[in-house]
Amino acid sequence: MKKIKIAVRKWRRMRLFRKRDDQSLSRQESGDPVASTSATPLHSARPPVELLHLEPDEGQRFREQQLRQYSFFQLRIHLKRGQNLVAMDKNGLLSGTSDPYVKFKVGGRLLHKSRIVYRDLNPVWDECFTVPIEDPFQPVQLKVFDYDWGLQDDFMGSCYLDLTALELGRSQDLVLCLRDPAKLNQDMGEIVMNVTLYPKSQEDKEQMIFSSRSNTAIGNEPVKAVARRVKEP
Repeated sequence: MKKIKIAVRKWRRMRLFRKRDDQSLSRQESGDPVASTSATPLHSARPPVELLHLEPDEGQRFREQQLRQYSFFQLRIHLKRGQNLVAMDKNGLLSGTSDPYVKFKVGGRLLHKSRIVYRDLNPVWDECFTVPIEDPFQPVQLKVFDYDWGLQDDFMGSCYLDLTALELGRSQDLVLCLRDPAKLNQDMGEIVMNVTLYPKSQEDKEQMIFSSRSNTAIGNEPVKAVARRVKEP
């Protein structure tokens, strides 16, 4: 009698396992997901790799669209000061000073050169100037140098001003960190300034060019007049 009960139990277990296998097979054939046996919810299929990209910053995209609407700009810069610049003229092992000045360039073309502040690692320039900008997608490079009497000036670091990050017509205070490509781990100090990018029309550009040529001609006229007077008997 005991053997019969054991045989019946084995038969019921085999029938139960066969029923589960049939259910699993039918689910796979129908494409339905198999129920999870754990407490973790089912994960949906991941999108293709090409769809996993970051959307560009909406503010940056809007500023770039604005820049493309104009053909000419004027950049007003208030060069305020430098902070914690490097000492190039060593007076000892732990002390030293520099005579710093700043060059502003676009594509290798010099836009402005600041005055020299002697013997100061925290120089105050307090200079305001305006420069023309034709391509706002080309950054303005700042290079700081230490003036040396009769020698080649020492490089004290550089940084870039990204014009596409500016809001048109809005004055913005900036602190730019100086870097030396040959000394990436060294802190070269900072440049503090205020900038404003103004959009201008094609007419403004032509008027500025005409005004610049007129001033050049007027500036040369006294020299020509003096030359004529010298030649006269």
